[in-house]
Amino acid sequence: MSPRAKREFYYMMNTMLIVILFAMGKFMLYDPYIKGHDDVNTNTLTAQASDVVSEMPTVVQSKKITLIAVGDVMMHQSELSAGYDKKTDTYNFDNLFTNIKSYLEGDIVYANLETPVAGKELKYSGYPNFNAPAELLTALKNNNFTHLSLANNHTLDRGARGLTNTVKNVTDMGFTALGTRSDSKKVNFEITEKNGLRVGFLSYTYGTNGLKLSDKNSFMLSYINKDQIKKDILDLKKENIDAVIVTLHFGEEYKLTQNKFQEDIAKLACDNGADIVLGSHPHVLQPIKYLNNGKCLVAYSLGNFISGMSATYTDLGGILKVEISIENDLLKTTPDFIGTWVKRSTDSSGLKNFTIVPLDVDKIPESIKITKVEEARLKNYRNFIDTRIKTYTLKP
Repeated sequence: MSPRAKREFYYMMNTMLIVILFAMGKFMLYDPYIKGHDDVNTNTLTAQASDVVSEMPTVVQSKKITLIAVGDVMMHQSELSAGYDKKTDTYNFDNLFTNIKSYLEGDIVYANLETPVAGKELKYSGYPNFNAPAELLTALKNNNFTHLSLANNHTLDRGARGLTNTVKNVTDMGFTALGTRSDSKKVNFEITEKNGLRVGFLSYTYGTNGLKLSDKNSFMLSYINKDQIKKDILDLKKENIDAVIVTLHFGEEYKLTQNKFQEDIAKLACDNGADIVLGSHPHVLQPIKYLNNGKCLVAYSLGNFISGMSATYTDLGGILKVEISIENDLLKTTPDFIGTWVKRSTDSSGLKNFTIVPLDVDKIPESIKITKVEEARLKNYRNFIDTRIKTYTLKP
């Protein structure tokens, strides 16, 4: 029996016992035989019944963790160039996080890694066939990230070898890799335990830009398949899981609202036991809302956290912070969201620089100089987030 089932069972049994005890007390108080004997003190009987109830053992569990989730981490050529040092022939991407690190503090910190990290021998490049240096992983590690989804449409940009190298590099760095595997005997899910709370992860992509694995290697990557998602969640829930998180790479690029396919797959995941669904791929933010009467939190797309894109809304992302807790034997998710913006500038040599900043006016560091054109864009972004993205505030 899973922890959730056990909690619900004990809660039901405690409730039934209380009802039975009070019913017995009421029967004794109004029994004609008792009422006919003056030597019976009904107040004493009531007190005794109350004492029994107060001495009943209660099942109290208090567990809580913080999940931090962001969207796509990409490495376009402009970002590769910005992080490259010709003198040392090395890369460093720490500057991306200088103004945002304090917001990336949680028990689990998640991102969609939308680039292979397959090694220098397979050549570094940006769009359309990505491959980033391992220094990107170093920067993510230095800024508290713990879980990376590798299941997206760029997973096979360097083929099966690139995927194998990426899984090894990610896991060797200490991250939990989601949605991919290099061992055919490995299960499709990952389990993380923090503060006594067991969280299960599943990750899937709609496709891989027409690139395919051989039948022999098909186990390496999880694609969106309704029957497989149902089976995987069922298998995961057999592992005494408190919360299930499903990440889905799906939707239409640059669309500000989810499509029917996204809604159908997210609902399928929720109906079969997911507690949180994290979406990526559109490269723009899409609504965050509750499904199933507030039981399942869905972020259809968390946008671009790191990218070289500059079109309106593609330089906008966000940080979804979710407190996952067990209170009164029930799982509860409490979300908060802050927008992020990729600020770009150009140095005297013409080289572009990138840094991620919090979107809220009072949180942008004074060292970041905002032009009037940028301020107008940011004002629009703030209104967009408040009115179109934070729809979880409509939770019933």
